[in-house]
Order: sequence, then structure tokens, then C-alpha cells
Amino acid sequence: MKSKHAFFVSRRIFCLLCAVVVCAIAAPAQATIRHEVSVAEPEKHIFHVKMTVPDVKDELIVQLPAWNALYQIRDFAYRVQNVRARDAGDTPLAMVKLDKQTWQMRGRGAVTVEYAIFWDDAGPFSTQLNASHAFINLATILFYVPARRGEASRIAFTGLREGWSVAVALRPGENSTSFVAANYDALVDAPVEIGEFQQFRFEAPGPERSAAIRVVIHGDGWNQERVTESLKKIVTTETGIMRDVPFDEFLFIFHFGTAAGGGG
Repeated sequence: MKSKHAFFVSRRIFCLLCAVVVCAIAAPAQATIRHEVSVAEPEKHIFHVKMTVPDVKDELIVQLPAWNALYQIRDFAYRVQNVRARDAGDTPLAMVKLDKQTWQMRGRGAVTVEYAIFWDDAGPFSTQLNASHAFINLATILFYVPARRGEASRIAFTGLREGWSVAVALRPGENSTSFVAANYDALVDAPVEIGEFQQFRFEAPGPERSAAIRVVIHGDGWNQERVTESLKKIVTTETGIMRDVPFDEFLFIFHFGTAAGGGG
């Protein structure tokens, strides 16, 4: 099984925050459920999301999670706006809101659900979209189908500003802004950085083989040699405890200087 892992780190005075780990295993040739996330309105802090679910037989129920990374129930759904659905023939579908985070509709074939969601919260367990970048914990913005959570997923990011790129620990899709995951849980376990960031790679000693490390940094006021030295110690210690290097590449995401926010 091939895997990639990801860490988010925010910094004011060089503090390492909590980690989010993602295991992305080999995806099937064609993913089932598709998500499209637009970051075209960063000044408004609004993500526009489109979810296409194929092979709907009649009833379709979608939800937004109430969990992400922390061991607590949270409320992301109050941020959702303008939920609507249509079938493959572009016919609007009636929707019923069953509770604050669950919607029901009826249709057949491919059903597309669209909505907007507001986020501008800094920190490793939140999501933020502004004029300088986007940092996304995908469970805070992506609906899922409870009855089909184990099906393969594909995600594409659109509306990127000129010079922006996407960094995420998922297997690449058909281009540099699309990615695939074995299922919804694998998809949302991968934090995303979008913007003009700097990055570098290095290898850290491991118990059986070297660990391949990728570092993505948004912000200023950092020193590559110091970051590399610190991360090598962390990676070497942790893989030594595990007596294994259970990933192909580990991704660290840092926010430094004026780009940093939150804490943990």
C-alpha cells in the first residue's frame, strides 16, 4: 500500500502545532463521487462547492460532517449557503433539510449538489480563504453521502489566481489541481494549501530506509536550514519509535510570520 502523510504547522515564534495524517492508497481507474471546489472569491471568503454523485437510484441524502481532527463535535453547517440540486438533465430537484447538517432529495442517475460556504478562520483545525491563500481542512467544507462514504472520490480545485498552486497529500488526478482518494475519509484527512508558497524536499534517516519529506511554506521570516534541522529530528525520532517509514512522502505545511494564526 502506498501512502502519503501531511502535517499542518503554524508559526508565530517557531511553534509546531498538531498534525493531520493522511493515508492515500492506490485509487481505482475512475473515481466515483466528484467534488469541485472554487476559490474564485477570496475577498469574500466564500468557497463554491459542487458535488456530483453518480448512479442515484431514488433517495439521496448528503451531510456535512460535525467532526474534523479534534475529538469534539463542531458546527460547520451554519456556514453553508444556497444549497441546491439538479439531475443530469439540469432539472432542479426539491430538497428537504432533515437537520442542521443533512439534506434529502430524490432523483435518478447523476445528481449534482451545489452550495457556498464561508470560512476565514486561521489555525490548523479550521479553514481559511483570503486574498493571500487558502488553507482547507476538507471535512469542514465537503458534503458526503453517508450510505456511500466508502466509495472512491475525486476532487478538483478551480478559480485559482495567477501564480497560485495546490499542495495536498493525495494522489494526482488528470492535472495539477485535481486529485483522487480511495474514499471520503482518505480525502478529508488531507489538508490543502493553495496560494503562492515556497517548498523544498529533503530526506531524513529512518530505521530501514530514508524518509522522503516535502515542506510547503506560506509566509515569511523563516530559515530553511533551521526548519530542515528541526524536522529531521522529529521525523527520525518518530520513525524510530515506529521502527518503520510507513509512507512514500510526508508533507509538512507551515504558516510563518504574518501568515500565521491560531495555536495549539
